Amino acid sequence: MSLSRMTFGLLVIFSCIIVQKCKSHETRGYGGDGPPVQCNKIECPAFTIIHSEKEFEIRNYSQALWVTAPSVVQYSIMGGIGIGEKILWDYFYRKNERNENIINAGPLLMMDVVNSTYKVYLYVPNKYQNGGLPKPLIQDVEQVKLPKYKYAAVRRIDGEITQEIVLAQVDLLKKQLKDTTTYKRAADNDQFTYIMYDRRSWVEGYEILIWFN
Repeated sequence: MSLSRMTFGLLVIFSCIIVQKCKSHETRGYGGDGPPVQCNKIECPAFTIIHSEKEFEIRNYSQALWVTAPSVVQYSIMGGIGIGEKILWDYFYRKNERNENIINAGPLLMMDVVNSTYKVYLYVPNKYQNGGLPKPLIQDVEQVKLPKYKYAAVRRIDGEITQEIVLAQVDLLKKQLKDTTTYKRAADNDQFTYIMYDRRSWVEGYEILIWFN
């Protein structure tokens, strides 16, 4: 199955490394050796790195609470992010039962995508992870626990975010996984996840994840 036809999923949030600026926005993919530098400023879900290489790493994430919006059909990653993100931001900024401003810094954004159908998630701040999150006034907002898989193969990316670049980076990650003995089964998964740490920066600090058990 070609990558352009495959199911591709974007779910949000999880990561590692000190992000460096790209020269002329040139795309750069790599593995990591610690929490992403962005997590010094925003709250990120907890994970453990169980294997690390130059081009990718394998993580085990702890379950955490997210909020999600309904799936939307779009024809680009940016279009998919925009619609779902607005619904969730409205909820975070007072469209809830307590008229409460839920967000502090961040939040981490992630997205599931299947054949041009996109589903956006935002990470719930740590103070609400064990309860107390205000109920939404917007019917379309749902609370969910993630992840649904045990492991994630992760490739950190600096560079432009376009449909073609994301698909190419997924292809590279799958190729690297196929070259391993332990993790090549992950390359058979037709879904992937996209995580953005800073929605103000479209040229650095995002990740591609392939989930597997």
